[in-house]
Amino acid sequence: MHDSDELDDILNEIRNRQNPHTEDAPPEPEPPQTVDMPLFDQADAPTPAPKDLPENPTLPTEAAEETPAAPAMPEATPTADGREDVYTNVFSGTEETRAEATYTPPTRPLGDDEYPEEEMKKNDKQKKIIIAVVAVVVVIAVALGIYFGVVRGKNEEPTSGVTNAATEAATQAPVAVVNPFTGESDYNENAVGKRPVALVVENAQAARPQWGINSPDIIVEGEVEGGETRMLWLFADYTSVPDKIGPMRSARPPYIRFSEMFDAVFIHWGQSKSKGSYVGANTVFDQDNVDHINQMTYSGKVDLFTRDQTRNVASEHTGVLRGKKIASALKEQKIRTKVNEAKFTTFDFNKKATAVGDDPCNALALTFSNRTRTRDWTYKSDDKMYHSTDYETDVKMKNLIVLFDNTSYTTKANYKGSGKGETYCNYDLAGGKGVLASQGTYTEIKWSKKDGKLSLTTTDGQPLKLNPGRSWIGYASANNGGKVVEK
Repeated sequence: MHDSDELDDILNEIRNRQNPHTEDAPPEPEPPQTVDMPLFDQADAPTPAPKDLPENPTLPTEAAEETPAAPAMPEATPTADGREDVYTNVFSGTEETRAEATYTPPTRPLGDDEYPEEEMKKNDKQKKIIIAVVAVVVVIAVALGIYFGVVRGKNEEPTSGVTNAATEAATQAPVAVVNPFTGESDYNENAVGKRPVALVVENAQAARPQWGINSPDIIVEGEVEGGETRMLWLFADYTSVPDKIGPMRSARPPYIRFSEMFDAVFIHWGQSKSKGSYVGANTVFDQDNVDHINQMTYSGKVDLFTRDQTRNVASEHTGVLRGKKIASALKEQKIRTKVNEAKFTTFDFNKKATAVGDDPCNALALTFSNRTRTRDWTYKSDDKMYHSTDYETDVKMKNLIVLFDNTSYTTKANYKGSGKGETYCNYDLAGGKGVLASQGTYTEIKWSKKDGKLSLTTTDGQPLKLNPGRSWIGYASANNGGKVVEK
């Protein structure tokens, strides 16, 4: 008989004993009446002792202490043939002698549905199942570890950089796009990497107030001729130039060379011409191969220039540049718009406005030379800006920068056939001393032309930091009476 069949028989017998009145169970056979032995509950039933074992085996002490006392054997009842020492085994249904029926206590209490043989089989089976499950889990874990280790090893190296970069980009604050000329963050992203423009605007009495004077990022003002000054307006983003700029005037060599330090497209209305010992703007344009648009020779279809004659002044004070047309004109003239970084001056800026020196500067007066008038600026604490009304309008700037340079004068005879000479002011662009005023304070500085770009430093040679905002550069003579007074 197979083990499974034996197990089924045992289970059926257990069910019959526990449920004697179950309808489907067959009637339990009555035991022979030759023995008046009380029936034990299965949990207390003695285990039949094998015939080849001693009658009373000695158990280990601990087992003996835990084993309940054996029930007393019932009195013998004679069988039908008169044998008093013969009993019927209630489990096997066989007749045994008193010696054969000696009670052997179990080594442990049995459960309600357990037999010693089946318990051993079940324990063995459970152990085998547990061992098999553990083995399978270990094999799977090892296999997965090897697989993911190999796959991750293959994929980790090329993707780790991307992952780290993405994580860093997510955790870092967004980088603001700042104007390279002002340090302000409200800059047109499309202008990044584009060339600036430099516009020549006059400063004669009849030209004031100038149209758009509070719009340039940087205004450079210096002496030209006749004791007058002229301005160069720099815009980092040429698409931001207002539609009305002026009055526009003619180019001079110092302004052309100054604009070259910014790789700017030079836009002007006329130019000085070389004659005798004087080197005019036309020669500098050609020698330095400067991209420029001259209204006097401009023949483009884009209406870049016009006039405003509402002021009732001479025509030379009426020239207007239409700033919104610059982009179209550059495209039409096929002028390079991508900036050359090697020739493009940028500045260092403080993150927020701060004092630039220990000395106060509530007012600044600059005399360009002993031939010119003085430009006056006054600091206002309410907006922390320097203001000037010399242009017959309120002009305000965050930074005032004074650059002293050696100057010389050249006279061109018979100017425009008038029989009179015209004396021009030339700058060496050699560098020198200077002053920075901002936030109601000032400090002395140094400047130079380094690798074709403008370099601003402190007196000990450290990079100079400006405060974010628009700047005015006063280009003054170091050897012909130029001076600055701070109050």
